[in-house]
Amino acid sequence: MKDQPELTEEQGPDEVAKKKKSKKKLTKEVYLENGGGVKITVLGGEKGEMDFPFSAYPATIQTNLGPFGEGHKLGDAAAGRAGVDAEAAIIKVNEGLLAGDWTTRAPAVPKVKVTDIVANYLNMTDKEKKVAGPLLAALGIDLPA
Repeated sequence: MKDQPELTEEQGPDEVAKKKKSKKKLTKEVYLENGGGVKITVLGGEKGEMDFPFSAYPATIQTNLGPFGEGHKLGDAAAGRAGVDAEAAIIKVNEGLLAGDWTTRAPAVPKVKVTDIVANYLNMTDKEKKVAGPLLAALGIDLPA
């Protein structure tokens, strides 16, 4: 297995977008040394950094945490995707894990910018604008007059 960097919370694109909009409530650090574990600090809490070493859990809990974490890692790969795109992302991350690479990620979901939509709208014919305009307005996109 390759040397792995210190891990931090894995997030999908939707979670990253939510995090930018909401205040952070805790920090979480996954560490690998000495059998691994998680350090969590709750912002506004009183305890400071709390350490949860993996080896402190009974064997049955350790056995259950592996598949649970695997499900999260593979599920995060599909965040913001659907159908065959989600399947391809999960397979890519799984292949990385099987090769010993924790950091393998599926390519980011393409983003559509409102400015690109408006630019394309402005290049439409008047007939196309008559059809597209009300639809885009219904989606909350402000179009120039």
